[in-house]
Amino acid sequence: MKLALLSTAFLLIAGPATLFADDLDDALDALKQAEPSKDAAKIKKLSAEAHAVAKKYLGPAPADADKESYEARARYAKDVDTYSEYALYALAIQDPKDGADLMTTLEQQNPKSKYLEMPDALMALADNALGRKQQDRAVTYANRIIASQKAPEGIAAADWERAKNGTLGRAYFIVGSVACDRNQYLNADKNLRAALPLIKGNNGMLQPALFCLGVANYNLSNMTANKAKMVEAAKFSEQAAAIQGPLQDQAYKNASAMKAAADKMR
Repeated sequence: MKLALLSTAFLLIAGPATLFADDLDDALDALKQAEPSKDAAKIKKLSAEAHAVAKKYLGPAPADADKESYEARARYAKDVDTYSEYALYALAIQDPKDGADLMTTLEQQNPKSKYLEMPDALMALADNALGRKQQDRAVTYANRIIASQKAPEGIAAADWERAKNGTLGRAYFIVGSVACDRNQYLNADKNLRAALPLIKGNNGMLQPALFCLGVANYNLSNMTANKAKMVEAAKFSEQAAAIQGPLQDQAYKNASAMKAAADKMR
């Protein structure tokens, strides 16, 4: 997937436009030569430098400038700037240790970067927000993944679909889990049900999702006197109890209590 994106980014900057400004060429070459090292600190530094150089050529044309040459150089500068963003994104989604920091750097460099609309980039930002206990921010990023409809211009559709499919289950999980923590049971039920088929096999998410679905349906049942919801709550809790993990014992206790509650309902 990343090779296809790299090819796209490379084509943007290839060709005779490289004759327009030595400092643009130098900044771009330094960044490209550093990429194989996967050194996050170096890529951050060189990306910022390329961005700064490119910005010099993206302002209004001087009155005495040759319009055609100026516009051609500005297009090249824009391509260099886009590549500086791509370099941050490409390393971020390959580097679990520094990925969130790289995506935060990209967000600061250009909040409107097309790479910030990539689902895997949004997920890195969501996970970083969760790690900082910024639940509202995490939910905002996760909801952007859920709402994503089509690839931004310049992003291959196949790359977009792979990135979205790889993050959609976790996006639903984040939104649903936060809703569960906040006792927003309808929202929790909706999003965690959507997450289940996408997180199958990932017990680290599956057990808490099932546990929260049990809690959410138990409370919805009590609010609406709906026996079917209580039966579902017990079923979800039993499924959570069948998975080894920190919630196993409590899920088993919940399932027993929910079954007893269901038996008393009409």
